[in-house]
Amino acid sequence: MFKPSLPDFMRRGTFKLAVAIVTLLTLSSTGIYLLEARTVVPGLFEALWWSVVTLTTVGYGDIVPASTSGKVLGLMVMAGGIGLVSTLTGNLASLLVERKAKKRKGLLEVKQSGHVIILGWNSSVPGLVRGLCDNGLVDGGGLVLVTDLPEERREEIAFQLDLGARLSFVYGKIAQENVVHKSRPDNASLVYILRQDNMPPHESDQQSIYAALTVRGMAPKVPIYAEAAQPDNRVHLLRAGVTELIDRGEISSGVLALLGAAPPAWSLLQAMLGLHGRPGIALRPLTPEEQADTWGELVRRLRKHDGCLPLALCQTARSLALEDILDTGSALDQFILELFQSHGRETKLGNKEAAVLVNPQDEQALAAFDGVLVLRAGVGPGGGEAQ
Repeated sequence: MFKPSLPDFMRRGTFKLAVAIVTLLTLSSTGIYLLEARTVVPGLFEALWWSVVTLTTVGYGDIVPASTSGKVLGLMVMAGGIGLVSTLTGNLASLLVERKAKKRKGLLEVKQSGHVIILGWNSSVPGLVRGLCDNGLVDGGGLVLVTDLPEERREEIAFQLDLGARLSFVYGKIAQENVVHKSRPDNASLVYILRQDNMPPHESDQQSIYAALTVRGMAPKVPIYAEAAQPDNRVHLLRAGVTELIDRGEISSGVLALLGAAPPAWSLLQAMLGLHGRPGIALRPLTPEEQADTWGELVRRLRKHDGCLPLALCQTARSLALEDILDTGSALDQFILELFQSHGRETKLGNKEAAVLVNPQDEQALAAFDGVLVLRAGVGPGGGEAQ
C-alpha cells in the first residue's frame, strides 16, 4: 500500500520542536483567554502575549492570572517552555555551527556575487591573489577557491592568503559540474582555470577543458583566463570557451630572451606587473568624447592631466553572438534568429578576442577601441612608488 512520504524538512527535529511550540502557544493562548477573559485578559492578542512571555520565562508581570485554573495553566506553560525553548535554541545553535563547519570545508554553495573564482591550485596562486588584491578585484565580491586539496591544506592556504571573510572554498574536482555550480560562476566577475601541479600535464589539461566547458555553459559572458600544461591542448581550451590562454613556460622563455638583449627590461617588467608593489599597468576605459579623438590628442591630454603614459589601445574581449552579426531590421535575418530561438539552439558563436594596438601613430583614430593601457605615474624601480 502506498504511503506518502514527508518532505525532508518536516522530518527534522527542529521542525518538530517548532510545531510543538506553536501548538503549545495556541492551546495556552486559547486556555488563558477562556479562563481569564472577564478579568485580566481582555483579548486574544493579550492572551498570545501572555503565552509567549510565560513560555520563554521572561515574566514581565503585566498580565497575571487571577484564578487558580489560570495559575495552573501558567505552571504547565512554564514547565513545558523551559524544555522546548532550550532544546530549540540548542538545535538552532547546532545548525549554525554545522553550517559554519560545512562552509569551512567547502561543502556549501557560495552566496556572493561579483566575486573572482580560481579553479585549481598551484604555486602561483598566492602571487595571483596578491595581484588581484592590489588591483581591487576581490574587494567587492571576494574570492572563491575551488580545489580538492585536503582540509588541513585549505586551512594553511586560508592563513597564507589572509583574506578573512573574503575567501570562500568549494571542495571538489574542478571538472565536476556540481562542484563548479557551487562557486556560482553565473554571478562571478572573473574566472581563472589554473594548471594543477599535483597532476600529470595531460590530466590537468583534461580537467581544465571540462571546467571551461562547464563554466561557459553556466556563464556565457564571464571572462575565463586559463593556463595550459601542454601546448597541444591550447586549441582545445580556446574551443571550450576560454577568453585568454596563458603559457607560463612561454612567458618565462620570452623574458629570459629579452634579458639577453636588454638587461634592465626585467626591472621594467617588475614595475609594470607589480611584482613587488602596486601594478604599474592599468586599463582605462575610453569615454565617448575620447573615442572621437586621435591617439596623439589622447596622449597629450593624459600626460598633462593624469601624468600617466598611454601605452596601447585595446578592444576588450567579448562574447560574440548571432545577434551581433545579423541585421534585426532585415526580415531574413530576423527569421534566422527566430528559427534558432524556437528550436532552443544557442546563438552564441564564440568569443571575440581582445585586440591591442601598441604605440600607434599620432593620427590613429580611437573610434574602434574602448580602452587604453596606461603606465601609472610615479612607478619606480621594482614596482614601488617613486618618492
